[in-house]
Amino acid sequence: MSRKDWQGGIIRPVPVPPTGPYEDSVASGVWTLQDVADYLKQGLWPIAGSGATPIGLFAGGTVVSSQVNTIQKIIIGTTGNAVDFGDLTTPISGAGAVSSDTRAIWGGGTYPTVTPYMNVIGYVTFSSAGNATDFGDLSVGRSGPSGAGNYVRGLFFGGVSASNTNIIDYITIASTGNAVDFGDVAYTTTLGGQAALSSSTRALTTGGYTGSVYQNSIGYVTIASTGNTTDFGDILNLTYALAGCSSETRGLFGGGNLIDGTYLNVVQYVTIAATGNATDFGDLTVGRRGLAACASSTRGVFAGGETASKQNVIDYVTIASAGNATDFGDLTAATSYPSGCSNTSAAVQPTPTSSAMALFGGAGASQIAIQYVNIATTSNAYMFGDLTVARYSSGACSSSTRAVWAGGTTTNNIIDYVTFSTLGNAVDFGDLLIELQGLAGCSNETRGIISGGAGTSDTNVIQYITIASAGNATDFGDLLETFNYASSCSSSTRGVIAGGRSASVLESNVIQYVTIASAGNATDFGDLTVARRELAGASNSTRGVFGGGDPASVTTSSVIDYITIASAGNATDFGDLTVDMANNGAASSSTRAVFAGTGIDYVTIDSAGNATDFGDLATASGFGLSGCSNAHGGL
Repeated sequence: MSRKDWQGGIIRPVPVPPTGPYEDSVASGVWTLQDVADYLKQGLWPIAGSGATPIGLFAGGTVVSSQVNTIQKIIIGTTGNAVDFGDLTTPISGAGAVSSDTRAIWGGGTYPTVTPYMNVIGYVTFSSAGNATDFGDLSVGRSGPSGAGNYVRGLFFGGVSASNTNIIDYITIASTGNAVDFGDVAYTTTLGGQAALSSSTRALTTGGYTGSVYQNSIGYVTIASTGNTTDFGDILNLTYALAGCSSETRGLFGGGNLIDGTYLNVVQYVTIAATGNATDFGDLTVGRRGLAACASSTRGVFAGGETASKQNVIDYVTIASAGNATDFGDLTAATSYPSGCSNTSAAVQPTPTSSAMALFGGAGASQIAIQYVNIATTSNAYMFGDLTVARYSSGACSSSTRAVWAGGTTTNNIIDYVTFSTLGNAVDFGDLLIELQGLAGCSNETRGIISGGAGTSDTNVIQYITIASAGNATDFGDLLETFNYASSCSSSTRGVIAGGRSASVLESNVIQYVTIASAGNATDFGDLTVARRELAGASNSTRGVFGGGDPASVTTSSVIDYITIASAGNATDFGDLTVDMANNGAASSSTRAVFAGTGIDYVTIDSAGNATDFGDLATASGFGLSGCSNAHGGL
């Protein structure tokens, strides 16, 4: 394709081919509309609001016979040699690497001292070239762990210490601190020399060795959960010291070493959301082991490694199109066992919207994850962070800036909170009056109301908190009788509590309300269309909807009811969920209510009708989720 220099005597630019579709990419010059259209079709023309320049970082490794602390940088959408970025905290070879859109993190590795297996985790910020800062420690010092994750959580798989290890650790990327046990790599008892990759929800690991036994098994985990790997399939060869990278949908494994000493040039791929064996993709420019990889949403890059000698080669592939790799450029030095990551990795997540964002926390006896959706869209849920402790059936409430979860499980009086605008883990807020689960939560901009609950003994107590001020809950008044596993919604003035299990019946149809600004006992509002417990409620400023639950006749229900919050009276049939749900969570904007349990459904609050599928949760289980939003009817 020809490019015009516009030699008209007035403007004489030499157009610079664009480096990618990102708003800060270079594309200087004067272009014809046809040229622009051609680049747009290729996904290369800079577009405002399309994100950061895709940066890849390669850190550490062995040069000649010594470990180095060098961090090198490439721009993934271009081609060219790597440039210096900064230094790791110490010279390390064979670390595991994970990243978000802002941070690059390396953990473990081999250090040339009497204690060679490192547990150190260090990080840098992509936007600022410079040296790494201490993050914390792995649970076990080791060399050669493989790293993968999403923008919230990073996982380190296996590695080599005094003996190989099958441990999986995880960290929350936006925080600092020591790694926490996630589970085990289950397809072998001990493992080193693996590769890992991920989408925003699932991480895969493969290859490696146990003594003289090489591996071809692929295992996967759900990033938002914890637990051991599950069998996914097999790669093409029994291989170790390979590298992995991915887009949101496709994972690539490249290079490696066979047991006979052959250095592989094979690139193979899997579809991350499916399970099955890997398929041949093409070949690297040079077969090698001990290489590193990173990716943008479209391009995978493989760097360094070794054959009979260290390699400085960098090559790349287009992830969506099978084919051989193309030369990208060179590392600053020939390096084996560097570690790579990027700020536009496969685990890219949509930026949480500030205007209408739903958070769902807890689920099941051991679920600690908080996940989010942008209410105005439809999509699968993404990780937001973790609660301070695992719990389910807590009471959730929120202002436009903070989300709060209270109680959950019979041995928990903890209140946690997060700030909607910042991905990350929950922080301690205070305590409930007693330990409870099965609570109903609602709020306006100022005050959160937590009602009922089951504990050592069930309660009719209503408690409240001031959302902007951390502290313990205060007595508000009493429900009509003891209630647990009810649901709640609100306008800016009135909180409504519906259904549940009461002192007198296992499934109640009672709807009751309180005035949020005035402490006092609940008043009768009316009745649900179907008596049930473990339902979920959400609202805009005028209408409340209650979906799912556990009625007397069946274990789960698809019924959706609605009320007009300002007018006491019985509920009216609204429609049905796409599937039966019980002990589900709900959250809302001014237009939509989202129900999360067995999948995610949504309705338009002001238009009665059946629910529509929204997407899937990031975790396997949605039982006991509690939801809230920054745009509900109480705000």
